Amino acid sequence: MGRRRGEDSIASRKRRMPFVAKIRRDDPFRPQDEREIQAMCKRIAAAAGWREDAGYRVFHFGTWAKARAMQHWIDRSGIAHRPMPKLETPQEREERRHEALVWGLETGAAHAVVQAYQQARDRGESELTGFNAAADVALARGRPLDKVNETARVLIDWAVQLNM
Repeated sequence: MGRRRGEDSIASRKRRMPFVAKIRRDDPFRPQDEREIQAMCKRIAAAAGWREDAGYRVFHFGTWAKARAMQHWIDRSGIAHRPMPKLETPQEREERRHEALVWGLETGAAHAVVQAYQQARDRGESELTGFNAAADVALARGRPLDKVNETARVLIDWAVQLNM
């Protein structure tokens, strides 16, 4: 898929920001490390670009001083050697799904969550809109924000399996 006119291509970014700072790492970063990197880029250069480059995360800057400041922070912080995100095992995923189902059944929220989804779909809304309605009900019923989406998905899937 080609780039649209006016988009910041890699070549134009290299011309505009020829100086780079690199993190040598193939593994993904944890979300908090990703946020820390982006915050540091914004602090140093206000707008830096990056791309993957043969085992490096490359950050482009318009001046040598900004690239050097970022490289200095990378080296000093040790961010390249921080652990990668913990990958979830199938057993952990199943435990989380089971806990969401138990919560829905014990609190009585399962019916309301599924009903919100079905009503949205019956009105002709998209699957995403129906899902968002179900997630809103789960949140209103007291489900923690970090568990709302998965809980809505688990309860909707559970209801679909029951109807089969």
